[in-house]
Amino acid sequence: MILSDGDAFRVEASWLTPVPAEGVVRTGSLTADLTQREKAIIEDALRDAHGVIGGAAGAAAKLGLPRQTLESRMRKLGINRYRFKTS
Repeated sequence: MILSDGDAFRVEASWLTPVPAEGVVRTGSLTADLTQREKAIIEDALRDAHGVIGGAAGAAAKLGLPRQTLESRMRKLGINRYRFKTS
């Protein structure tokens, strides 16, 4: 909602200047950053699921993805599920 005291709405130029968010470090392209984040999220889910992909307690269920989609993303990102298997 935008409120104005007058008939015309004016914007201060300083409002339009982008300010980097605190704690955000720029390290390359957006695509590379998103890929790294996706890989980390998948690896965390695999770690929590002990390398199991399918089933109710598997990584795919934790991520809310179909098993086939997760397996495809893992191949694309070069993630080996067996690194997360526990005996």
